[in-house]
Amino acid sequence: MTQEIKRKLTRQKLIDKGYELINTYGYHAISIDTIIKEVNLTKGAFYYHFENKHHFVEAIIEERMGKEIHSNFIEPLSERGNPVFILTDLLQEKLINDKSLKKNLGSPLINFIVDLSYEANDYDLQLKLKDIMNEWKVALINFLYRGIDDGYLSRHINTEPVAEFIISSLEGARTMKRVTNDNSIFYNYIEQFKNYLDTLKATNEATGVHRYQLVS
Repeated sequence: MTQEIKRKLTRQKLIDKGYELINTYGYHAISIDTIIKEVNLTKGAFYYHFENKHHFVEAIIEERMGKEIHSNFIEPLSERGNPVFILTDLLQEKLINDKSLKKNLGSPLINFIVDLSYEANDYDLQLKLKDIMNEWKVALINFLYRGIDDGYLSRHINTEPVAEFIISSLEGARTMKRVTNDNSIFYNYIEQFKNYLDTLKATNEATGVHRYQLVS
């Protein structure tokens, strides 16, 4: 193994552990000493990769959280088809089936937003979190517009608040699951989310029947 590969693995090890610890205990409760002790590294190894804790958290947001949200919740929106089915299948997969998505952490996005919302010195980190949310929202808006253009969704829906509701309800459900440790939270959420999506379906204006339920 080359030194370059070792350095990359060390950096990723620090980022992954920092992500887990901050989500579990909070940004202000975690010190650099705590992190390096958890991964059995020296301060020298930490400072080789990061100037300080602020720079470290910036890397966590960009290299772990942002990528995780993008791969789990943004990339699947590029799929073409019935958006109601795509969204419900996505939630079923990520909230119920996907064991790699650590449910005990709740919503990392909300965790970080709350932790960093009161610190003026962390304003640039707050902006990075906002950028992640905006990227997700824009992807959802475009996804919904495709659903409208393809005739699956009603042309009367307002895509921006719908996208905001999808994000806030999903992240809220993830937070509730962490607080209650009750698996039924996700099952109940998905069921109610399906009911909500039904209200967005396009209908045949002459009959009032959902278009994609009609048999030609």
